[in-house]
Formats: sequence, C-alpha cells, structure tokens
Amino acid sequence: MTPDVLLFPTPAIDEGPSMDRYAGELSGALAALSGSGQLLTIQMAPAVVGAYARRFSGHAQAGRLDRAWFRYLGYPASARRQRARAFHILDHGYAHLVQVLDPRRTVITCHDLIPLLAAEGALPITVPATVARTFRWRAAHLSRARRVIAVSEATRSTIEKYTDVPAQNISVVPQGVSSVFRPLDRPRADIRHRLGLPAQAPVILQVATRARYKNTPAVLHALAQLRRTHADVILIRVGASLFDDEARLASRLGVEGAIRQISRVTDDALVEWYNAADVLVFPSWWEGFGWPPLEAMACGTPVVASNVAPIAEVVADAGLLVPPDDPAAMADAAERLLGDAALAGELRARGLARAREFTWARTAAATAAVYGEVLA
Repeated sequence: MTPDVLLFPTPAIDEGPSMDRYAGELSGALAALSGSGQLLTIQMAPAVVGAYARRFSGHAQAGRLDRAWFRYLGYPASARRQRARAFHILDHGYAHLVQVLDPRRTVITCHDLIPLLAAEGALPITVPATVARTFRWRAAHLSRARRVIAVSEATRSTIEKYTDVPAQNISVVPQGVSSVFRPLDRPRADIRHRLGLPAQAPVILQVATRARYKNTPAVLHALAQLRRTHADVILIRVGASLFDDEARLASRLGVEGAIRQISRVTDDALVEWYNAADVLVFPSWWEGFGWPPLEAMACGTPVVASNVAPIAEVVADAGLLVPPDDPAAMADAAERLLGDAALAGELRARGLARAREFTWARTAAATAAVYGEVLA
C-alpha cells in the first residue's frame, strides 16, 4: 500500500547521531499519533546504504568517496523509485533529493545553516571552501520544497536571510526531548560513585561533537579560571576528543589533568552524567536548536549556555546565558551556581518546567499538521 508520507532519513554512512535521533524520535511519535487515528500511514524509506558503502574501498580516500557517491548518486537513485502521497526529507543536508521527488508534495526539515553562516562570516569559524560550496548548493534546494520545517525561530530567520525560501513556506516545529532524560531516583553521591567521580568535587559537564562551533576553547579558559577558586573542579567532556590545538591549549592553561574525556555514550549513560554534574556548560557559537541544554534541564541539571538566539530560545529564563566570546562570564556564572544552592535549586525547578514544554508528541502533531497542508 502506498503510504501517505515517506520519510527520508540521514543514512548511516554519514554517522550523524543527532540526525539519527531526530529520525527515530519523530518517526516513533508519528507512529503513536497514527495509531491514535489522528494520522494515516507513515513509513521510513528503505535503508540502502549497504549497497554502496564499500564502492571505493580500494581508494585512499575511500570513506569520503563512498559518502559523496551515496549522497549525490546512490541515495537519489533510490529515492527516485519510492512512491508516496507526500515525502519528508529529514535532513537538510540531503535537500537535493527534492530533485527526484515531486517538489509540490515534499517537506524538508532544516536543522541549521552553520556551514553557510560560517562561509558568510556570520560565525567566527572557518569551513573548507569545498564544504561551503557543496553545502550552499544543497541548501539552495530548500526553496524547491512545498514546505520547509525549521526547528527553531532562529533557524527560520537564517533560512529567510540566507536562502530563497519564501517566508510563507516555512513552519517552525521545535524538537522534543526524550523521556529518558530525567532526574534519577538515586542520591547523586551514589551516581558519582558508580561513575568513578569524587562525591564532593565540583563537576562541570560539556556535551559536544567534534565541531568548531561548539567553542571548546571557551570551556577550557573558563575551567582555568574556576580552578583558581575550586582546585578540585572536574570537567567531564562527553563526546568527541579535543582537537590537537585544543589539547595544546589545555596543556598551556594547566587544566589537562582536570579533564575527563568520555567517548560517545548511550542515552541511558548520558542521563547518569547529567545527573552527576553540578553544571552543564554549553558555549556554542551557534546551534539550530541545541539538545544538551534541554536534556540537562530535563535531568534537573543547571545550565550555563551562550546567549545566541537559538539557545536562548530553548533555555529562556531557565538557565544562565552568557556571550560565547566571554569565558570569564561563563566561569563567573558557573561559580555562582556552585556557590549558591538557592540559585541552583531555582534554576533546577525552572529547567524541569521548561523541558516539559518540549515533547516529541507535540513535535509529531505539528509535523503532521504540515503534512496535512501538503496533502490537502
């Protein structure tokens, strides 16, 4: 049977955990909505990565060639064969799939335009010219879709400014936070003991990918300042390891011994790290939405984050917001939370309340409304 809506996820060959999460959470919430009789059939496009993943295995740049071949040839060839009443491309990085679909019945989710913002000089990071060029080409396809879903008002604004998508074709549908992120019903000391952390030491958490816009140098400078008053402070960094220049900066600042690097973890494990931490620091130069602050708030962990538009939109008054180019302000904010139990408790309560506003059920309902407009 032809489905009402066919979803096109990011392929596994791209190794995009955030895009995997979006596809999994949204499809699950849409399925629940469909089961309640409010929506018709939703299906995920067939996974076809395996047919192409080793096409250039004998080449020195095999991985890059495999991904390029699949992105620009393999996936479009597969998409062309799919049939549905409407299509939803879940990752703007594959917006060019609209070329082989019916654009009048296609929805694309745009999560962010970070490479384009960097190329335009709007962010203080650099991207390779080839990345900027190919990203610009893919982003140009957003204007061909019937509707574009922006994950935040800030993302809507950047779409309007940097692409030709008509404003009336953009719908803002915020993402949700998984119910797995919650305060654990165990004493923090027990959680820390299980994770090998001291019971009383101040613990700062950073959850980051290996991306320059995550602004890790600011965290390192803030950590150095915090160590002047909290010699035993620990920075837990969950995610990719430091870049070589970041590792050298940590060494120059004398903070390398205070950093505990944790590789990519499951959501269940990440919940423990959120619950073990005193503060989450999130100084990104930009985000499309920004899950870590929301996840931390859902776990009852106070947040210090950059005051850029998309992050401020999510955190609102439930965290302390500071300029991303001011590590001293970040350290001062963390210091306030470490030294003021009443403030930490107030932000914990605000954060829990704020996080409850972001559910995948709400995301699915708003997304389904967009489908309804396309299918009408």
